Amino acid sequence: MYYNMIKPHFESRGNGITVRVGNTPVLRLEIDGVEFYAKAEWFNYFELSNGFKHGSVKMRAAYYMVKSHIDKGLRNKTVVEPTSGNTGIALAALAKLYSFKFLPILSFKVTQEVKDILSEIGFPALEVDDNMCPRVSNTDTDQAIALARSYALSPATKDRYLWLNQYENEDNPRAHEETTAKEIALFGNVDAVVTGIGTGGSYVGLKKGLENAGIAVTGVQPQKNHRIQGLRNLSESALLPKILEKEATASFPVVKDDDAFTMIEKVFSKYDMLLGPSSGVTAWYAYQLAKKGKRVMAVFADTGQNYASVYREMKIADSKYDFIKLYDVNKLPLA
Repeated sequence: MYYNMIKPHFESRGNGITVRVGNTPVLRLEIDGVEFYAKAEWFNYFELSNGFKHGSVKMRAAYYMVKSHIDKGLRNKTVVEPTSGNTGIALAALAKLYSFKFLPILSFKVTQEVKDILSEIGFPALEVDDNMCPRVSNTDTDQAIALARSYALSPATKDRYLWLNQYENEDNPRAHEETTAKEIALFGNVDAVVTGIGTGGSYVGLKKGLENAGIAVTGVQPQKNHRIQGLRNLSESALLPKILEKEATASFPVVKDDDAFTMIEKVFSKYDMLLGPSSGVTAWYAYQLAKKGKRVMAVFADTGQNYASVYREMKIADSKYDFIKLYDVNKLPLA
């Protein structure tokens, strides 16, 4: 089976936590007679000693950003990072594993599940009155980004804080170029990959890593004033994230919230997999390409674990849903 062909890129345990990165499963989905593949990125996960698990695509970038600093006195500083959820959760898991201090900064609008998970790991967030997904500008109008920048650059605090800055850190796309892209190329059998646009890390890394494999990469963005935590509509930021600057002329299709959540419901109804909203975005666009005859793979960034209250309010699923079963490959529609 493909999933068992590759060892995890990284796996380690200590301080009551296990972290594994890479070798995520590929799923084969069929929705309304249309077939496409999906990369189950929540298998980049951590597990606490009490059995709690959580994973996302962001663990790849978080691991790469941390490992480049781990031998440079990281444990003598506090890592500070603005986040809408998954990057902060991944960094918190690595902070617990490697015994360094971490301060996540996020909007009070972020779901309670995200805040609770950060506290569960041992790194409660500093909340600000801000946009759900930190915006990028040259005026520091976004409080989360401005606060992280001030901690890392102010003379009074710069010796004690380190901002990894996922929006500019080249280790972010490098993680996907060196791991995700290689896994997709090894799987083969696809001619297109669809990923969401947030920091731009997965899009840029996959595009570079797959450029010689004959696999096209499409980055998709949500509509304006969207409800898709973790992704951004690029027209709502004053600047592109620096990682995306070289892609300024690229076209990033827009997916409507209603289409994304409809796809979430369809996958949930057929496969009992409750995905995160951004996976609804990539699934919907992959479905459109597959209808045209493309062999396509969607990047599923995470499960609905961070958004259970949102789905409960939308009457998509109730609070009794067991997310742990999504980490059992024997219960998934593997390719």
